[in-house]
Amino acid sequence: MQVQNVKNSNMTPAFKGKVDIIPGDLSYKPAKYVRKAYNTIENIVKDKPYNLYIRQNHKEDTVSVIAQKESDFIKNRGLRVEYAASSSLDVYGKLAALAADTYDLMANAQSKSLKQRFKNIFMKQGFKFTIKKGQK
Repeated sequence: MQVQNVKNSNMTPAFKGKVDIIPGDLSYKPAKYVRKAYNTIENIVKDKPYNLYIRQNHKEDTVSVIAQKESDFIKNRGLRVEYAASSSLDVYGKLAALAADTYDLMANAQSKSLKQRFKNIFMKQGFKFTIKKGQK
């Protein structure tokens, strides 16, 4: 479960993303490449509110890197970014960075569209809705 820690100095939430290998049975070559890129992958996700999951598809001979919140991953819902590559390629660090960047962009766009939807609802009801400078 993803739990946020609160820093005492400025009261901003600090998340700790993690890397999960699913189902835990990577074959030899992908496991070797994941071990090689593990520190890079861990640094990419360490301050993110979501996790990176690595899953091998034996039928298609591919390995996927998935960026998703843990609660959404368990329930198979919510925002999900997945990139796959051949299991014989050493590109897992790059796939993890791409998945994290794409997830951040999509989450940002999703939050902006949510703000716009609330603004439209309030405007229909006759309320004024403004965002002051310095607020997000």
